[in-house]
Amino acid sequence: MKYFLIDGFNLAYRAHNANFELKSASGLPSGMIYGFVRTVLSLKKKYRGYKFAVVWDKYSQEKRDIQPDYKAGRTSLASTVSAQVPDIKACMQHMGMEQCEKEGYEADDLIATLAQAYVKDGSEHVIIYSNDKDFLQLVSTKVTVFKPKVGNSPEKFYDEEAVRELFGVPPQKLACFRSFDGDASDNITGVSRVPRKVLASMVDRFETIEGVYKWLGEEKLTEYQRGAILEAKERVTNNYKLIKLQTVPDVPCNPGAPDAKQAAEVLSKYDIKSIKPEDAIDLLGSSLNIRYTEPPPKLQTISLFE
Repeated sequence: MKYFLIDGFNLAYRAHNANFELKSASGLPSGMIYGFVRTVLSLKKKYRGYKFAVVWDKYSQEKRDIQPDYKAGRTSLASTVSAQVPDIKACMQHMGMEQCEKEGYEADDLIATLAQAYVKDGSEHVIIYSNDKDFLQLVSTKVTVFKPKVGNSPEKFYDEEAVRELFGVPPQKLACFRSFDGDASDNITGVSRVPRKVLASMVDRFETIEGVYKWLGEEKLTEYQRGAILEAKERVTNNYKLIKLQTVPDVPCNPGAPDAKQAAEVLSKYDIKSIKPEDAIDLLGSSLNIRYTEPPPKLQTISLFE
């Protein structure tokens, strides 16, 4: 079995940004649900041999307890736009799409848990569809991260070589490196004014946060760099708790219940006529292997779950 896991809110936000001008005849914003469903169906046409699932975020109080302003800088959507999310979930449900979510957990950890479980159970290949950098920790011989096209940035499949080229460390050391480097998109502050190449070299050599601080004296650093790294120890340790993907017990997944009539009712609410529920149900329920089911050989991945 092969699996294709979609980061639900990541796709929903991108669908909105790409289609924000779309509205129904009554003025109801419709770009998010239109773009979301169209993208899912387009992906399924290319990857028919994969079992698809959409994974959704729930609010994580645990991560806010670690850092109260975690993700505080992200722009909130208007209520008329965010109101499309329940309808997206309903539409996917009625088209037979499996969906997973769990109270108190973000999609990152749920997807990480599912990917590792699938690999352990003998899955041939897992594709994670998201532009969230956290998923690059999971890249392995059987797990590929598929970064979608965003603006002028083309789509890309990430293997170990691509992860190392981007960050200077392999996937299994990425959480440690990003704990030092920080992540502005999630409001995670790293070590200030220390070059990324220096941080990457240090993490690549000493491998863990504990290792870095234990052997810090052996690294060739300026007095400022050494002081900045030492001063940031508590922050770096907390960053790791936010960035490192966790295993979640008992990930609930709803297999979906195909119902063309109810799917049509959801689409009709937004005046979406170009998507045919019967065709979508047939497509999402198919497992026929066709050409382009796999990414090109040079983009196959290497390393983690060995």
